[in-house]
Amino acid sequence: MTAITKTTEKIVDGAIRAVGRYGVRKFSMSDVYTEAGVSRGTLYRYFKSKEQVLEAVGEHVERTLHTALDDAVSAQPEPENRLEIVLQALLDYRTTHPEIMRIVESEPSVVLDLLSREFNRLLAVVSDALDPVLRDAPPVRDGTLTKRQLAEMFIRLTLSVYLVPSAGSDATAERVASLWKSMTAAAGSSSGRSRTRAAG
Repeated sequence: MTAITKTTEKIVDGAIRAVGRYGVRKFSMSDVYTEAGVSRGTLYRYFKSKEQVLEAVGEHVERTLHTALDDAVSAQPEPENRLEIVLQALLDYRTTHPEIMRIVESEPSVVLDLLSREFNRLLAVVSDALDPVLRDAPPVRDGTLTKRQLAEMFIRLTLSVYLVPSAGSDATAERVASLWKSMTAAAGSSSGRSRTRAAG
């Protein structure tokens, strides 16, 4: 885990711009310190390689996403609205961090690798934010799915919006929330009917 200082934040911001501009295979350490506006010596004092820089970029994404979710939930803590709030915060991240979206668009393989490495931490962050929704979801109440499994389904559904963008994104949160509620309710009802038939 990279220690967070004003200098490391400045370097990571420069690295994100460099990766978005040149791509993960073509960007160089000189691109990073040029974009960050720091000296070569300052960059190498904190990061010895491109791999370390990319790891710090991944940590930055996780940290800023966590902050976005915390802020959204704190602003509207009502449990009954939690699904829509978390969904909207995840989707709004695209516009509040356009530099990250440039990497998603230009280097999807990098994003997939990052998601693979950081998925468990992302799952923990989103599960915590969605806890009231997960606890009360029919598939969790009736034992069809665990909270972790349901949270993972939610994340994979939401990530598809990032990786396969479409027109009309303003209505995406509402459509995904509606689909999610119908899916979880249907799963719970189906399980309940199965148990009733078995008991009969």
